[in-house]
Amino acid sequence: IVNSRPRASAAVLRNGGKEVLMVKHVWPNGRTYWQFPGGGASANETLEETVIRELKEETGLEGSNPQKVFELPYSKGISTTFLVDVDDNVAPVLGIDPEEENDDHQKLAAVAWMPLADHLENSEVKALLKYFEETNH
Repeated sequence: IVNSRPRASAAVLRNGGKEVLMVKHVWPNGRTYWQFPGGGASANETLEETVIRELKEETGLEGSNPQKVFELPYSKGISTTFLVDVDDNVAPVLGIDPEEENDDHQKLAAVAWMPLADHLENSEVKALLKYFEETNH
């Protein structure tokens, strides 16, 4: 794929797998959507390293034990999602995307625990639920 950039995202669950950590993105045109914390891999970085770094940048949480669960196509290639463990006693805080640090518009607008049931149309949530079904989680 031309212009391919591997991407990694974190599926961080709590409440018996009923809630997932999501970040809200707002585009300059006002379009908004929620997705799992994640982003593009840097040069010479494994996807496991990418997902831990992106989770920290976007939510302040220290992730561990990334386990690959699925891949989805996205505009610049393939996005790989990992189940990631975090300390349940630490609250997430909204971070920033370093690539936008000096921009007028910050895409990251919020971070929150979301019931999976409220985001069934989200492609990441759909793929995660399918994974759980197939692996009897």
